[in-house]
Amino acid sequence: MNRVKAFFQNETNAPFAFFILSFLSFGLLIPNLGFYMDDWPYVFYAKLKGIDSLREMLIYDSRPNAAWLYMLGFRLLGFSPIAWHAASLLMRFATVTAFWLFLRRMWPEQKQEGIAISLLFVIFPFFMLQPFAVGSSHHWFGFLAFNLSLILMVLTVQESTPRRWLYASGALLLEAAHLFTSEYFAGLELIRILILWILISRSDSSLSKKIGRTFLNWLPYLLILGAFFYWRIVIYQNPEGVTRNEPLILNQLFSEPFKAISFLITAFLTDTISVLTIGWGKATDASLLDPSSPFVLFKIFVCALTLALAYFYLRNLLPHPKETDPKDWGKGSISLAIFALMTGGLPIWFIGRSIVESKNLLSASRFGIPAMFGAALLTFLLVDNFITEKNKKNLFLAFLLMLAVNFHLDNTKEFQYSWEKQERFAQQLVWRAPAIEPGTSLLTDQEIMGVMGDYALSFSINTSYQAQGIENTPPYWYFPFYYTNPNIDDLLQGAPLEYTKLSMQFNGNSNQILLLDFNPEMQRCLWILQPQDTNLRLVSDDMRKLAAGSDIELIQQADGEAPNPPEAIYGKTNTQTWCYYFQKADLARQYAQWDEIVRLWNEAQDIGERPDNGFEYIPIIEGLGHTGDWEQVKEMTRFAKRITAGLEPSLCSAMDRLAQSAPASQEKDETLKDLKEDLDCTSYQ
Repeated sequence: MNRVKAFFQNETNAPFAFFILSFLSFGLLIPNLGFYMDDWPYVFYAKLKGIDSLREMLIYDSRPNAAWLYMLGFRLLGFSPIAWHAASLLMRFATVTAFWLFLRRMWPEQKQEGIAISLLFVIFPFFMLQPFAVGSSHHWFGFLAFNLSLILMVLTVQESTPRRWLYASGALLLEAAHLFTSEYFAGLELIRILILWILISRSDSSLSKKIGRTFLNWLPYLLILGAFFYWRIVIYQNPEGVTRNEPLILNQLFSEPFKAISFLITAFLTDTISVLTIGWGKATDASLLDPSSPFVLFKIFVCALTLALAYFYLRNLLPHPKETDPKDWGKGSISLAIFALMTGGLPIWFIGRSIVESKNLLSASRFGIPAMFGAALLTFLLVDNFITEKNKKNLFLAFLLMLAVNFHLDNTKEFQYSWEKQERFAQQLVWRAPAIEPGTSLLTDQEIMGVMGDYALSFSINTSYQAQGIENTPPYWYFPFYYTNPNIDDLLQGAPLEYTKLSMQFNGNSNQILLLDFNPEMQRCLWILQPQDTNLRLVSDDMRKLAAGSDIELIQQADGEAPNPPEAIYGKTNTQTWCYYFQKADLARQYAQWDEIVRLWNEAQDIGERPDNGFEYIPIIEGLGHTGDWEQVKEMTRFAKRITAGLEPSLCSAMDRLAQSAPASQEKDETLKDLKEDLDCTSYQ
């Protein structure tokens, strides 16, 4: 125990605490995470068009200089989600370590305070897109480069040796690197002048000398910041037809200054309050505590462990008497916190956006990542000011860290479930439709994936099929028709289905669609509906109506070995599931391969797999009927009716198809007659 305490008392071991806290918040669920929303365009371009095509993609994303970062990432990490998530965690850890080193150089006497602030910074509960392991790479690179640049800038002022010029060169290079890679931290650059003022005030008492030295030290950084804004606003031009991140409010400062300033003040106040409060509110949401949930029990254990470890660490951290405060700690730290909150959101506010006005808080949380700098600092200062007794303060800080871990675990769980659903969807779609006619639109009634969106699912579908020779026209696109074109009559008559994302342009028509129903939450496999399903009562009225336009003739059998989604992304495919046998049986039914259906059913029976929904028995029923096993047809039809209410119309349609196309026999006629009477099929004709 003495060795453990000695380890914690050593200030240089603080990064170990940062890593443990990061891992408890973000690392435990990494094996169950994948790609989401803005990850998928990067994966699509790199996988199907080649890693070099990321240059093209990022031109359309208005970040042409970020291509090197993503090209390097895919060359080093490939397409493994685990590798990307591990790298993202390490970048976050490196960012907080750099933040701590900056505080350590800025206020060397405030050792305990610097570590406590950094612990809050590493898991401050607002930024919810850590699981966007690919798409958030430029965020963490930008923040890391910015913090490293601050460290070197401080060393430039504090050192008097010739090395200060080396420090200054490194600081300027890192500033340019983060600005021209990602614009997110351009506003935070303005805190440099306050940092320089605090540092220079320690050695100069003359006001004029302080102003002069501060400005001269700031000037090189200001010139690079000015060069970035000149390039971004004047020189850089979006591709034709692309309008992204236009500096509306910045331009308005010259035409309508009072209106622009009013917007900036309102955005600062509302967004700052949001960053400081929303995460803590979500972290204390008692409605998420379901003691019957294994995940909740796991989360409670991790949170309790965090509380114990954090309190033990803070209690034993540097237990000697508190160092004498530097004269500028109180006013300097509070000024820096507030100024960082005032400037962090400027890149977003200048384009007329804010966190509060965003419809999707999850996505908008990326706007608040620069504010974490000031938010962590201000949160600690508030705790430090109102709780003076050391043990109570340490306990309260440990409690805040526990809440932040709880927040991130809850947030990550949603991503975990989305990836599980994505894996099922990709595998089942490729099993059921090994090849699809190019130009096909895939429709559902509403969005079926959490933390995705229609364009992200479209990119993932195309990636799953590993389409070759893609230029700027992807072969497939996904549309949730309630959001795209809710008029079913228009869709049935033939309506354009078009979508443009980045350099991709899809031009489809509702005359060429496949209608999908995917509800694994209801113990169902993926269903590709067809005109014979217009009486399926297990889907909405609009889905039933639109099923008349779903053309399964667009589905083709694979040439050679059956395809699977790319293993590098989804892992090895598990075919020992009922949904595999259902999809293959439904495909075999489409091509009248009745013996294959029976073989699949027998194989599924051998490993104990069977459906939970009666609708999924229908391909098997038809296969057994065409091969003459009418006794099983009778038993299976009655069982399907018994386990799934409202299935009678669909079962009656299956009886009609068997009556029309199954080989003639007396047993067939008697079985179908009995079953139609049991199902009361005359009521559905």
